[in-house]
Amino acid sequence: MEGSRWLLIPAAFLLIAILPMPYGYYTLMRLVVMVSAIVVAAVAYASAGGIRWPTVVFGIVSLLFNPFVPVHLSRDIWFPIDLSVAALFAYFAFRRIPSLPSNIQE
Repeated sequence: MEGSRWLLIPAAFLLIAILPMPYGYYTLMRLVVMVSAIVVAAVAYASAGGIRWPTVVFGIVSLLFNPFVPVHLSRDIWFPIDLSVAALFAYFAFRRIPSLPSNIQE
């Protein structure tokens, strides 16, 4: 996936979420992270030709951060989750992911 630096946006949202913020910020962050995770999972699925670990991991991330049926955890539990998922998005932002096959891009 060329131009995957946009994945630094959800990573930044997750890092900012470590700070005390208004509740509306966390709802926006959940939406940004969920949509980003769905996109990464779909591209990983298409480029791998099936289900591989990135598809599963980002699928779980999209469920965990969905704003429609929120998972309520304490700040102590969200802290390492936010850091881990931010690191995961940053890893994929700089990782070379193969482009989609030409028959899928059309």
